[in-house]
Amino acid sequence: MQDNQSVFESILVLLGRKGNRILSVAEIHERLGGDHSREAVEQAVESLEREGKIAPVRGKRYSLLEFTPYRSGRVRVAPEGYGLIYGEGELPDLYIDRRKMKGAMNGDLVLARVDSREQRWKTIRQRNYLDAELVRVLQREHLTVVGQFHEGDPSFIRPFDARLDEDLEVLPGSTMGARDLEMVNAEIERYPSGSTLGAARVIETLGMLGDPGVDIEVVIRKFHIPHEFPPDVLAEADSIPTEVDPAEISRRRDLRDRTIVTIDGETAKDFDDAVEVTELPNGNFLLGVHIADVSYYVKEGSRLDREAYERGTSVYFPGRAVPMLPERLSNGICSLNPQVDRLVFSATIEIDPKGRFVDRQFFRSVLRTRERMTYTDVNALLTARTPELEERYRPLLGDFERMHRLYEILRRRREARGSIDFDLPESEILLGELGEIEAILPSARNVAHRMIEEFMLAANEVVAEHLQLANHPSLYRVHLQPDPQKIEDLKKILVDLGHRLRADPEALRPGELQRVLKQVEGSPEERFITELVLRSMKRALYSEEGLGHFALSLQFYTHFTSPIRRYPDLVVHRMLGQLLESGALYGERLDQVTARLPVIASQSSDREKRAEEAEREVIEWKKVIFMRDRVGERFSGRITGVMAFGLFVELDEVFVQGLIPISTIGGDFWSFVDREHRLEGESSKRAFRLGDHVVVEVFDVNEERRQIGFRLVEARGEAVGERETRPKGRPKR
Repeated sequence: MQDNQSVFESILVLLGRKGNRILSVAEIHERLGGDHSREAVEQAVESLEREGKIAPVRGKRYSLLEFTPYRSGRVRVAPEGYGLIYGEGELPDLYIDRRKMKGAMNGDLVLARVDSREQRWKTIRQRNYLDAELVRVLQREHLTVVGQFHEGDPSFIRPFDARLDEDLEVLPGSTMGARDLEMVNAEIERYPSGSTLGAARVIETLGMLGDPGVDIEVVIRKFHIPHEFPPDVLAEADSIPTEVDPAEISRRRDLRDRTIVTIDGETAKDFDDAVEVTELPNGNFLLGVHIADVSYYVKEGSRLDREAYERGTSVYFPGRAVPMLPERLSNGICSLNPQVDRLVFSATIEIDPKGRFVDRQFFRSVLRTRERMTYTDVNALLTARTPELEERYRPLLGDFERMHRLYEILRRRREARGSIDFDLPESEILLGELGEIEAILPSARNVAHRMIEEFMLAANEVVAEHLQLANHPSLYRVHLQPDPQKIEDLKKILVDLGHRLRADPEALRPGELQRVLKQVEGSPEERFITELVLRSMKRALYSEEGLGHFALSLQFYTHFTSPIRRYPDLVVHRMLGQLLESGALYGERLDQVTARLPVIASQSSDREKRAEEAEREVIEWKKVIFMRDRVGERFSGRITGVMAFGLFVELDEVFVQGLIPISTIGGDFWSFVDREHRLEGESSKRAFRLGDHVVVEVFDVNEERRQIGFRLVEARGEAVGERETRPKGRPKR
């Protein structure tokens, strides 16, 4: 692996030098001076070509892409069938016409050619794309495809992902008994081309749309999420004892007599973190954050480690989790279950009454948590003082009160530095015993959620600071400064809505965005503006460089507190353990680690994004399933978005959002007033604005597209006319 990496790097460096920018394989081998075999050079050139790093020009001579008219990238296929390749750095985005896609599917790594002499631009949704030609597919994103089976002669599969817009023929004798319209998973045997239909064979039947659990099965396969552990991984997990080794206990700091608890949600089964807070004689607090020591059980390079790296993160769906580690570890020996010995990596932080971190220590330890607490119960103890709970947890009341006092100090510290707090509720889906949806409610963070969040933030901060100041290689959680143009666009929208962003987009501080969010808290436009602020910011990601966290307004930040469900946290545990036990890395081991970390960071960021998209899709699908039997029913709601094509409405009784198409409103010709985000009637001068209360009727539920359509019934207490009037010849908007 390391030798291969050195061949790759040597070739890339060579082709970047003047006089060496177009070379054959033989010339590359010769000019590398015999450091690598001819076979190794040939294999490396083939790999670099597949990865889109180099391209053949003038026959079989190779050049770096930057010296050619070619570009490589992952193609994103729009529902209309055209492709987009997003540029990095100063590179422009590319547009590929549907007729020139050459069978490329969404997510494929492709090589595209840009005509530098005759550049043509395409504008899509106010974004400019440079017209390009797809040359060939370098790597296929999809080895399998999930979709709906259609029985016929021949039978075919219609992909579930709308961005895979070509049907696949099912090869004879490979249907696995799939029923007409059943959802199936299929292995692609022949990829579609411009003139030839793709072909596949069914490898799984998943059930009919609408059956309980089929939605999650389909989404898991759509995103290619590994959901079954290979036998060798399970065998390695089964070899790990279910109880802590007494010999290991003797090598660690013993915390089993301390009052340490876990605080999690009611349905949680894997407990990564436990906490304690004590008061010191000098008036300071000592916060103890104790994290499951997964690195003790999952050794670097093991089968468990390779599988965890591939998965990257656990994925959580309503009523089901796809874990990063086998259950024997995630819910067993690694989980900080109550009243049993468990191995942990501890961070203790001394915090003064002003919230300053005056001391910190890191060490491996063993503990035995006193209680498995829930957010609901801790919140009730701190706010409602429920007598039954007070009696049950009387020995712990003082501990929770100390935690709450420390939380208030840390919260004030975070507010003072201008950290952004996005506090919009998310959907919580309550399932019955048979998996049916009983209710969809907004989940709100209570004081217990916030308290644990502050404690975890503190631990992540001090671990990052310790590693970074020691100049020790590690992974960091980074959130970069927003793009100035996006902030300029946000400023204009906020002015239209009566708010002002008082900052230079080039030097924006997070505290200014937090001020705006505080200003709109509780207002009709709160959700809309919060989402605008979110969209104006860059995505947080993992990096081998500690570049700070913009939203949290922190110079040092990493992920240390969830190694059971996040691979980067496991890596951080290994790096911190190495630093504490053996000192700073050097020599060959340092080179190996620093070469590997960027790859892990990129993989972890991709896997996190995949998990978030899959979780979001299931939530939206569950909402559609919940509403499909409510067509014709009426609900009250509030307008949360105003667009040229209609009104987004969030219902009061259930936490569901749908669209009122502008063509169905009627009663007038409705114009979209962009700057003020409202629809205005041309004749009546009535308007629909953010936050307006309305009554709607559910009239269309499309499960395939996961869309809910509403019809407007009442607005501000007035019935809306059924008749739509429009000046003759004027098109619908």
